[in-house]
Amino acid sequence: MRGGKSTEFNIGTQNAASIQNIAGDAHIERLQANASWEIHELRTSISRAQKQAARLMLPRDQGASLKGALDSAAAEAAKDEPDKHRLVELLGQAGRTVKEAGAVASAGATLLDTLRHAATFLGPLAGAALAIL
Repeated sequence: MRGGKSTEFNIGTQNAASIQNIAGDAHIERLQANASWEIHELRTSISRAQKQAARLMLPRDQGASLKGALDSAAAEAAKDEPDKHRLVELLGQAGRTVKEAGAVASAGATLLDTLRHAATFLGPLAGAALAIL
């Protein structure tokens, strides 16, 4: 850039740039934005929830429902652009299954805490997910 100035801001996982071009042409080579840290944490939390769920002693039907919801959540989170609405639905389904099975004591409570932690990475939809859980 010629005859101007550029300012870059880096705030945690957020990046922003202010470009002022007073005289001449500005050429921006690459603009990139991602939320890789949040997605990684979401995937890690879902994986942890899957391991915790496998240790729960649930009746067969409820165990299968919980496993199915968490497997589907893991598959959705593995996508390049996961559907956060779908993730809210799946995490909520997993939480309801745990509560309905009466497995809220000890291991079930730990699993619910992990599901709540995963939900915090869903941005503005976190509130809806947390209300379900």
